[in-house]
Amino acid sequence: MNEIQFIKDFSWNGELMAKGRENGRTPLFVRQGDLDGACAVYSLMMMLMIHRKINRRELEDRKAAQNNTEGGYNSYMRLQDQFLSGLKGLYKDGYYFRQLANELHSCFKDKATATVDDEAIGKRADSKERQELAQSILRTIQDGHPVEIGFSRRRGYGHAIVAVGYTTYRTCLRLFCLDPGFDIPKTSFWNSIVDISCYEPKGAIYTDLYYTPDGDCSEVAVDEILTIDEEC
Repeated sequence: MNEIQFIKDFSWNGELMAKGRENGRTPLFVRQGDLDGACAVYSLMMMLMIHRKINRRELEDRKAAQNNTEGGYNSYMRLQDQFLSGLKGLYKDGYYFRQLANELHSCFKDKATATVDDEAIGKRADSKERQELAQSILRTIQDGHPVEIGFSRRRGYGHAIVAVGYTTYRTCLRLFCLDPGFDIPKTSFWNSIVDISCYEPKGAIYTDLYYTPDGDCSEVAVDEILTIDEEC
């Protein structure tokens, strides 16, 4: 059996937890409907919690966010206002990652910044861009950090989830992911799986496979990623 490698500061204690911005532990997983916003936003919030940039209570509670200063308007409140106020829709109706990173910078730049790689959008599975993207995902998880991945589907819309672990399966890079579109099992570190480059017919784009908790399997193209910069 191949070994599964997970990111650091990631644990389970009755529910999925991250290390927390001020030590301790903070509940991590958020599903669409728990907070306002689209799937790319939910995934970004999980990324920020894993990176210890914000705690769950500071996302959900205005007073908890305001308590980070002496009652003044601060970065945590701007983050709430920017992303968690009435946003609706799927990935295509919400954010592409470059827009997501730009808006994160505008409201939270003194706390966290993001880097986006979207050069693989629309490229074939055997292209240099798609192969390099897969290697970037692998290296980031090996370094102990999560990756927000975005993928498109044949049906014309996409989705955003957070990869928190990986293994190899046959010729695939198998990613274990937190998917805001579904509940997470009470005893699991993930609730969806993506296999990258599962098969590569010449000239094909949709060769990655996305598995969901309801048993669905879709052909997709993982074509952009977002990572949180560590130096901030």
